[in-house]
Amino acid sequence: MINSTNNTGKSKIINWYKDRHPAWQLSNGNTPLHPETQQTIERYHSSIIETLEKEFGEITITYGFTSLELYKRVQKLSPQHTAPNLDQHAGYELNSRNNRICKRGGLACDFLIKGYENDMGSIAKYIVRHLPFDRLYFYGGNKPLHVSIGPENSQFIQYMLPSQKSGRRYPSKRYNKDNYLDAEFKEYS
Repeated sequence: MINSTNNTGKSKIINWYKDRHPAWQLSNGNTPLHPETQQTIERYHSSIIETLEKEFGEITITYGFTSLELYKRVQKLSPQHTAPNLDQHAGYELNSRNNRICKRGGLACDFLIKGYENDMGSIAKYIVRHLPFDRLYFYGGNKPLHVSIGPENSQFIQYMLPSQKSGRRYPSKRYNKDNYLDAEFKEYS
């Protein structure tokens, strides 16, 4: 089982909620229960986190692995901008009906890289060029980047825009690896 007691290495993926929601106490410590989730956290850490930290520097995970207990807490207290059945943050974890929370499998994290907080577009392009990924959601150059790995590693890229009226994010243009690298983007705040 993955040790989630410190905040280095793989535990960053598990303990992310402690910085974002410090008052939230979880009885299970956000520990992954499904062996496939544990393996995928290991794979995500080695293929995405370690690689990016070696290339660019320290990563801050703003939304990482979400156990069933944390999933329930998020959906009750802070559900805006979440889509648990699609977003892969729950890995292979099961809900109370013994079905996977996210049918896609894999694992996702949203993150920023120290020194690139206003240039996450450069990080996105590096990932698209060099790393295996399933889905990449780009919210803007100064927003956390959502990157997942999964069984298909489909390299699906979605540019997300905020609604001018509600502020909620909505999908804009979809990209593939080739047309994303050549795209010019407008920045929206």
